[in-house]
Formats: sequence, structure tokens, C-alpha cells
Amino acid sequence: MYVDITQSSTELLQLKTDKARGLIKGSEQAEANITLILEDGSTYAQKGKLKFSGVNVNTSTGTVTLRALVPNPNGLLMPGMYVRAMLEAGVNEQAILTPQQSVTREASGKATVLVVGSDNKVERRAIQIDQAVGNRWLVTHGLAQGERVIVDGLQRITAGDTVKPVVLTLAQLAGEKAEPAKGAAPATSTAPIAAASSTTAQR
Repeated sequence: MYVDITQSSTELLQLKTDKARGLIKGSEQAEANITLILEDGSTYAQKGKLKFSGVNVNTSTGTVTLRALVPNPNGLLMPGMYVRAMLEAGVNEQAILTPQQSVTREASGKATVLVVGSDNKVERRAIQIDQAVGNRWLVTHGLAQGERVIVDGLQRITAGDTVKPVVLTLAQLAGEKAEPAKGAAPATSTAPIAAASSTTAQR
């Protein structure tokens, strides 16, 4: 059965640009896998394949139409049904994620984070972010895997301060109590931090 899916023309253009720059590796859009979410919230068991990408943009909505072919052996899918589709359009093998609460914006709109160096001194770093992935930002420039960013007490800490890092796991960021990092050097203040994580991000 064919399933028509709408996608923002802006998102589609960004995806093609990223692929052209070599930032995203994976199959072409015409071969991308999709997973359907049915009206009752359940996941449809059969995977689909994207077969057609609309070349015309709907000027009133700014969207394009993607057509997918989905197996329907039991007749569960019916014409006129509304479903949501998760499209695996590409993979960024060098993606860096940072917690959203670690990012602040300057008056100019530039995104920045406070990075804790190996000497536990704080540096303000400008970064470029692409999109939200859950409760984290996908960072395209400015952070490397494993760098430590401050996620709490940002108003009390400035660049040049020396801090005593308190390492947080993802579970602790969700609300559990953090334990101080072992071997942390004496410092003037305590800074809850999290490590920027490398991931394979699907878009």
C-alpha cells in the first residue's frame, strides 16, 4: 500500500545540503526506511520503503509529499487512515549532543556553553546547533566528544572561574542526585557538568 507523507521543504533542503557536504551518510531518500505509528499510538509491525519524493512544493504550507510503499499483508492499513511516519532519512556519524540546559544565548542570538577544561577552568564557547534531539541539542560546531559542559548554576559562574566539577549522568540530569567527581581539584565553586556525547543521529 502507498502512504503519502508530508515533510517541510526547509527540512528536506537541509537534509540534501548536509548530504552534499558529507555530513550525513546513508541511503538516498528514495530508499529510506520508515516506521508507521497508527492512530491508537501503536507501532505498525511492517517496515516501509520510501519510493517517491514530491518535486513540487505546496506554496501555501511549505511542504513536499513523500510517497512510501508499506506491506499490508493483513489489511490493517486502509485507504483514508491517518498515520504518523518516522523516516530514517540519513545518519550523521559525527553528531555531538549536549543537554539543552547547558546552552544559553547572547543578545545577538549566538548560542554558547560553558566548557570546563582539564585544569577545571571555565571557558565560554560559541557553538552552532542544528536541532533538538529529545532534551538535547545536536551541535554541529564548537564542541568535541567528551568535553565537559556546565549544566547548572550558569548564572553564578563566569569564564575564567576555577570550579570543582560534579559529573552528572543522563539519569541524574533527569532528577537524581549527583555525586562529586573523584579526584576533583579544590576550587572556588561547584559546577554540575555533563560530557558532550558523540552519537549516531538519525534524521
